[in-house]
Amino acid sequence: MWNRIENVLKDSRKRKPYIAAALLSVLFVWEIFWFSPFLSTYLGIVGVILHEMVLAGIGVGVFVVFRGKMKIIFPFKDLRGDYAIGTILMWIGAYQIVMALSYFMSIFFPEEIEQAGESVNSLVNMLPVSVGLFVVALVPAVCEEIAFRGALLSCFRHIKNRWVGIVIVAFLFGACHGSIWRMLPTAILGAFMGYILFETENMFYNMLFHFINNAFPVILLGITRILTPFAGIESEMNGLISSDGYTRMMTEAFAGAVKMAAIAPLLIYVGNYMLHRGTEAYANGLFSEAKRDVLVKAFIVSVTLWGIGTALQLILYFF
Repeated sequence: MWNRIENVLKDSRKRKPYIAAALLSVLFVWEIFWFSPFLSTYLGIVGVILHEMVLAGIGVGVFVVFRGKMKIIFPFKDLRGDYAIGTILMWIGAYQIVMALSYFMSIFFPEEIEQAGESVNSLVNMLPVSVGLFVVALVPAVCEEIAFRGALLSCFRHIKNRWVGIVIVAFLFGACHGSIWRMLPTAILGAFMGYILFETENMFYNMLFHFINNAFPVILLGITRILTPFAGIESEMNGLISSDGYTRMMTEAFAGAVKMAAIAPLLIYVGNYMLHRGTEAYANGLFSEAKRDVLVKAFIVSVTLWGIGTALQLILYFF
């Protein structure tokens, strides 16, 4: 009798993470697609900030109810400079990949890609750079990481293959950005953030990755405002979008982005090394014997991407 009761208790403990994951997913979707629009409509920027705080609160609240160990679910430890450098390098590499993908999608779906970014662009445009960095970069970096990489990803930590949880959470994270056109690029970035959290066991670094990614366009916009009137650039871009040369322009941009992305595998390799420096796998430094195959594959991918980008540029030039 006792063995049967013990087996039931074990099964309930095994099911508990999945119950928490399902509950979190439903609550996140409800908050993002139903409650958040209400907040932003009636409270404006304050509503946007409250939306992020509610999202984080849901993540924490569910595990308070489930009596989760907060230090494990939301790990914060002493900061390390090499981890920070590795995170930044991995963001640069990931950003190059996402930019190439975005340009590729823009060739075939120009209006959809433009509309997908309108809500974020309109929010950034109406704010001073300092406020934009707070609202668009800092608050989401903290709150969304608590919700997705902290609460939701912790539900999958018991699975032996960590990539199952990383990928599931990454795609839900992408889907929750409200556009099918933003889903894949955002999911790729989410996968990097999940991997960084698993490797560092410190949420500061995936928050840093998220902050840099969101802050970069805000800073670029600030520079644009200083150098050139933004309205002029916007009208020029609208003219390009409606012109017959738009497809060629985007193809040229894609070719250039692919060449830029050629450095991504090597940047990601070096960034990953910085996250593991001093471990057994990298006992002999950056060019460890144990990682020779990985480095060779990264180099081959880099050369291939550069070759594809160059070939596209030559085709466009001659034809």
